[in-house]
Amino acid sequence: MESFETKKLTEFSNSTKEEMKEFELSEQSFIDVLPKNEGHIDFRQLHMIGHGGTNDVFIYLQNPTFVIKLNRAVLEKLRSFEQAELLPEARKMADEYVEGENSKSKQLYKHFGREHCLIEKVMIQRISINKDDILQNIEGIISIQKASDIFKDQNRKDFSIGYIEQDLSVEDNKEVYDKMNKSLLCNDEFNESDFLKFNEKIRPIFELVDQDKEFGNTLKEFLLKFKNYFKESGRFIDLVGQENVLFYYKDGKWSFQLGSVLKNETKEAMKKILDVLEENPESLNHNEEMRNQLMNQLAFIRLLNATGLKVGIGKIIDIKLTERQLKNLDEVKFNL
Repeated sequence: MESFETKKLTEFSNSTKEEMKEFELSEQSFIDVLPKNEGHIDFRQLHMIGHGGTNDVFIYLQNPTFVIKLNRAVLEKLRSFEQAELLPEARKMADEYVEGENSKSKQLYKHFGREHCLIEKVMIQRISINKDDILQNIEGIISIQKASDIFKDQNRKDFSIGYIEQDLSVEDNKEVYDKMNKSLLCNDEFNESDFLKFNEKIRPIFELVDQDKEFGNTLKEFLLKFKNYFKESGRFIDLVGQENVLFYYKDGKWSFQLGSVLKNETKEAMKKILDVLEENPESLNHNEEMRNQLMNQLAFIRLLNATGLKVGIGKIIDIKLTERQLKNLDEVKFNL
């Protein structure tokens, strides 16, 4: 006899397949009407609306149903091949990247619910772009993502955080910084005011938890979904990028929506970086990628654990830095 869990997974899979088919039909219709140059999507005729840490984001003003994203690092990699069409080795790399990104998105939808996600698909397309004022027609990788009116909602709440380690006030409040880290990255008692001293942006979220029980319950729902997602995938989501996670009030209730949240920071990478922090923190000053990953992970964990404690469900990320690791944070020059 089919178990309840198996039945629910089957229902989710069937529902996902139908919704993806519908999405693919609509995004293909959208691609068909985009302006072209010799059969290539002409980015000169698209309107840039965002320049994030990873992607440039565009819309086609005549049909703003979707946004189109270009990952700058991936684009530069493909440009470096200097090929109008991808040769077999480059195409294999591109195909693997596309498959990996779309697989990560499906896992995200599974845990958070498609109704809470801006559906996105990564694909290889012929694109026409400027490089140093020279037009290039190449095969590139783009992302098509559903647009959302929530970004126009004046009352939306942005659940994101900054980089405390780059805050110049830390030096003058070192004792508070250390206490905050011991509480959120170790096992000391949590003091809300210590956390908010360096995270004023989150104060409205905390105040709303105190004022609105339903909002607090919605925040709990999000945090518990993340906890299950992290347990299965081992991946963080981007809580530094602005408006990647939004809470909003509609039709008499609170809800949340995830945008471009996929990141490369993982539980496995976190362990490796913490090992380096333990043994040789000075080396992080010569490795920008690892240093930035550490800074991201510290930001994610502190926000998740602080809000988990605020809403009464405890820490979301089970972590306990050693005394040496906490002390060695002082050796890392995050402002390089």
